[in-house]
Amino acid sequence: MKNNRLEFVVKIVFFGALWGLVEATLGYALHILPALIAGSIMFPIVMVILYQAYKSLDSRKAILFVGFVAILIKSSNLLLPFLFPAKTINPMIAMFIQSLLAFAFIPNLSSSSIVKKIAILTGISLTWRLGMIGYYAINYSLTSFLDFRIANFDSALAFVVFEGLISGAFAIILVIGYEKFKLLDRVKTLRINPILSTVALALALFFTLYKF
Repeated sequence: MKNNRLEFVVKIVFFGALWGLVEATLGYALHILPALIAGSIMFPIVMVILYQAYKSLDSRKAILFVGFVAILIKSSNLLLPFLFPAKTINPMIAMFIQSLLAFAFIPNLSSSSIVKKIAILTGISLTWRLGMIGYYAINYSLTSFLDFRIANFDSALAFVVFEGLISGAFAIILVIGYEKFKLLDRVKTLRINPILSTVALALALFFTLYKF
């Protein structure tokens, strides 16, 4: 029992750190690209990480725990006095919404139906963006800060629908390709031990706090 619990925690930390590391490296690098490209690439990668965590641990709740670890890693940016808090809080909110939606729907990706996979990934891609629009609207009502995504109807529509469909398409290709080449099985056979998880966590925190 203790070994099972240890393995669960170790893998949760590893996958959470992996998400945090991707967010801190690739996510940071993508900021130099147009928002359409940057916003469309991260979501598919996150879905693969969460799907892998679910398959590796055979646990729906693992998705939430992985998201929690990744959000905690991201929150370390609040320690940086020169960084505007919204630059950290907004991604944390997005990560929280994505984790909840993944918790609700990712287990259904195990279905052999391609149509079901397409519907699930497209739905998550559109819904988390819709959730962010709601968050930006609430934030505006409380602080009077108007995010550009809700500056007008066209901006909101482009963010949710246009970018959401593109990002969802990338997620479909990535997840289905990931399964086709049996990468899920290959990762599952890796020995994710406490040392590997600790190193991944340390790297994620380092790159999150270290800004180039």
